[in-house]
Amino acid sequence: MKHHTPALRAGALALAAALAGCAAPQPLPFRLIDPAAKVHRGTLFPQTQRLEVAVDGLKYGGFYIVATGVAISHPMMVGPFFAPDTVTTYSSNQARAHLTAEGGPPLNCQFLFDGPRAVGECRTPEGKVYQLVAEGR
Repeated sequence: MKHHTPALRAGALALAAALAGCAAPQPLPFRLIDPAAKVHRGTLFPQTQRLEVAVDGLKYGGFYIVATGVAISHPMMVGPFFAPDTVTTYSSNQARAHLTAEGGPPLNCQFLFDGPRAVGECRTPEGKVYQLVAEGR
């Protein structure tokens, strides 16, 4: 019969807690607010980078892309040698989205996000602007 030490049990609990923290991001409700202050409700799905929202009886859906980039530093002379190149890939907190609905104009959106919060706007080709607001927990 094996006996588990308190340290082993504590380690197992810490591992379980860490794995629970790795759960998939939850869907985030958001609002689109039109120029007349009418609120349209939608959901942002971080795991698949998709959005859905109902606007005036039309169901819009589409995708978003988070801005990323690559930075390369050029080598510098370090004594008689050159230091190697450094390549860094980064992502920002800015995203762009394209949403469509059958019978409706497309919505092109830009927003900033910070954890479970987002703020930005969506526009139709005709220039109608909706404020995008998400205030998650």
